[in-house]
Amino acid sequence: MGALKPCNDSLTKLGIVSYGGLEFPNWVGDPSFLHLINVSIHGCKTCTSVPPLGQLPSLKELFIEGMDDIKNVGSDLTGTDLPFPSLKILEIKNMKRLEVWSTDTGAASFPCLQKLVINNCPVLAEVSLTELPSLNDLEIQDCDSGVLRRVVQAASSVRKLKIVSVLGLNDVVWNGVMEYLREVEELILHDCNEIRYLEVRNCQKLVRLGETTEEEDCGSNLITTLRTLEILKCDSMEHCRCPNNIEFLRISFCPSITSVSFPTKGQKLKSLFIYSCDKLLDKELGGDNSSVFINKQSMPMLQYALLIDWPNLTTVIELSHFIHLTSLAIDKCPNLESFPNHELPNLTSLTDLVIAKCPCIDASFPRGFWPPKLHNLAIGGLKKPILEWGPQNFPTSLANLRLFGDLSGEDGVSSSNQLSCLIPSSLSSLQISGFKKLKSLSVGLRHLISLQHLSLNDCPNIRDLPEFLLPALLRLNIDDCPRLEGRCRRRGSSYWSRISHIPCIRINTGSSPIF
Repeated sequence: MGALKPCNDSLTKLGIVSYGGLEFPNWVGDPSFLHLINVSIHGCKTCTSVPPLGQLPSLKELFIEGMDDIKNVGSDLTGTDLPFPSLKILEIKNMKRLEVWSTDTGAASFPCLQKLVINNCPVLAEVSLTELPSLNDLEIQDCDSGVLRRVVQAASSVRKLKIVSVLGLNDVVWNGVMEYLREVEELILHDCNEIRYLEVRNCQKLVRLGETTEEEDCGSNLITTLRTLEILKCDSMEHCRCPNNIEFLRISFCPSITSVSFPTKGQKLKSLFIYSCDKLLDKELGGDNSSVFINKQSMPMLQYALLIDWPNLTTVIELSHFIHLTSLAIDKCPNLESFPNHELPNLTSLTDLVIAKCPCIDASFPRGFWPPKLHNLAIGGLKKPILEWGPQNFPTSLANLRLFGDLSGEDGVSSSNQLSCLIPSSLSSLQISGFKKLKSLSVGLRHLISLQHLSLNDCPNIRDLPEFLLPALLRLNIDDCPRLEGRCRRRGSSYWSRISHIPCIRINTGSSPIF
C-alpha cells in the first residue's frame, strides 16, 4: 500500500477499505496533505493501530469503522501537535474490541467538532476527552452508559442527542447525564430499557421530545420499561409525544408547548399533571371527536388528573367515562367555561376533587350532585358567588374541605354563618381561603364537633378565632391574615393563652396545599 501514495497536491477525499496489513504506511495522516477534507477507514480488521490523522490540517470528516483488533485509540490518532484543528464530523463504529479512547494530549482536541457518533463499541470503558466546545450533535448507540456520561461531561453545548441501546443507562445515570445538557433541543431515546423514570429539567432550548416516524408509531422501538416521564422548565419545547407504557406524565412550566400526543394503542397512563403551560392548545377535555389528547380512548386507565394554570382549556365534557378516576384537580384555568357537574355522581371512584379559581365556570352544584366516595374537596372562585349555591348534601365520607372566595373579592361573605350551609359536620379539616371581607368565625360553625385542623389564608379582615373550636384543634395554620397574626404571635398575651395548647401552630409559613 505504501507504493500507492497519492499526490498530496490535490487529494481531498481518501477511503481505505479492507486493508490487510498490521500498520498503515507513513503517508496516511501525513500533514503534507493540505487539502484532504474527508477520510474513511473501513473493515481493516488486522490493523492494530490507527494512523495519526489528527495532524491533517484541513480534515473535516473522519469515519472509522470495523477495525476489530484495535483496543486503544490515543496519541496514535491525534499525533503530537494541536490535533484535528478543522474536524467537524467524527464517527467511530463497530469497534468490537476497543477498550480505551483518549484525547488527553495536553492540548485542546477537536476545537471545531460539531457531530460525534459512537456506535457498537461494546467494551469501550475508558474515555478521556478534553473539552468539546463546538459539539452540538451527539449519537451514542450500543455502548456502555459510561461512554455517554464521559462524553457529555466534555460537551455541554450539545443540542441534538440520540441515545440507542445504551447498557446501564438507568434512572440514576440519566439524572447525572441531564446535569450537563442545558442546551439540548432535540432528544431521541430508543431501547434504553433500564430507564423507568425519565426527567427532563431546565433544557431551555429543547423543542421536541419523543418524535417518531409513522413506522415506529406502534412504539416497538421506544423505551419499553419507561413508566414515568417528567418535563420541567423547558422553555422552548413545542411538542411532546408520550411513549407507550407511560404511567405517570408531568409537564410543568413549559410556556411554549402547544401539543402533547399519545399512541392510539396500549396506553397505560394513570397519572397526568399539566401545570403552567400557557400555549397548550387543546380546548376540550374528555371528548372523542376533537383534537384533544385527553379522552377516554387515549387514557382508559386514568386515575389522577391535575390541570393547573392552563389558559386554553375551555371545556370539560364526558367525565363519567373515566371510571378509574380517583383524583381530579382543575385549578387556575381562567377561560374554562363548561364543566359537567351533573356527571359527578357517576364518578364512583373519585375521592379527591378540586374545582377552584376558574372564574368563567358557570356551573351550579345542586344538592346531592357529588361523587359518592368524596373525601377531599377544594372549591370556589367560580363565576357563581358562593352565597348563591344554597345548602349542599355532601356525602358522609367528606372529611377535608377547602373553600375559596371569589377572585374579585366581591363574594359578600363577612361572617362564617353565611358559609355554614356549605360546611358539613363530618369535617376533620377545614381551610378557608381568599375571603377578603370575612371578619368573624365566631358563629355558624358550632356543628363542627370533629374538626381537628383549621387553616385560614388570605382573609385580611379576620380578627377572631371561634373559641368553641379551639379545645379540640390539633393544628392551626394562619397565612396572610394580618389582623389575626399579630394577636396569635404575642406569647403571654390573653389571646395566646387561648391557642397555646394546640400542638401545631404555623403562622405565615406559606400557602397551605390544596389538600
